[in-house]
Amino acid sequence: MQVIPIKTRILTPPQDDLLTVINEYLTDVQEGDIIAISSKVVAIHEGCCVPHAESDKEDLVAAEADFIIPRPYWNVPLTVTRHAFLGASGIDESNGGGYLVLLPKDSFAAAKRFCEHLKARFNLTSLGVIITDSHSTPFRYGATGVSLGWYGFAPIEDHRGRPDLFGREIQYERSNLVDGLAAAATVVAGEVDECVPLVVLRDVPRVVYQEGDTKDDLFVPYAEDTFRVLYEKWLE
Repeated sequence: MQVIPIKTRILTPPQDDLLTVINEYLTDVQEGDIIAISSKVVAIHEGCCVPHAESDKEDLVAAEADFIIPRPYWNVPLTVTRHAFLGASGIDESNGGGYLVLLPKDSFAAAKRFCEHLKARFNLTSLGVIITDSHSTPFRYGATGVSLGWYGFAPIEDHRGRPDLFGREIQYERSNLVDGLAAAATVVAGEVDECVPLVVLRDVPRVVYQEGDTKDDLFVPYAEDTFRVLYEKWLE
């Protein structure tokens, strides 16, 4: 698999045109590619930015969160939004130029729009798009990439019913393909001043390309989540 970073010009808050940047810098898209796009530049494209000096970040975090888990030993709460643990509800000060950059309005709708644009532009049949962010995970220092939305391919690879190396039939195992690809893209995109908001993932093995809304193929309802014991007392 190839993970190809695409360096671009800076997209400037509070709003900038991501489509013109994509058209200028993303010049080689091939059949079967998956394009990872940073959620920050999607948010800037949509104008999802507010002046830092005129905003109460704590209020914004509360408004954007699905629910909040208090952390009395820390100065900010743990937030869950868009079906993921995201610091400060995904609201970011870095690379904001004096603005707070929120999450895109609807990352799935954005992924579909960009996917259809690229398929038409390059006359492609099979293509995927992922809107990525980064987050921290329990028991680990550092951030890794995570998908906020995607379109054009199945997010899960199902291994159930396949034999292992010794002929034992797999009963439960599935692979979270979309978050694995988001993590790979974030490695080359970077987190600070790299200016790589686009990443081409090429020759990804065993991808099933399909259209339609597939979020429920990946997202586990809170009531069925294996890890809900860690947060269920804060669910509304």
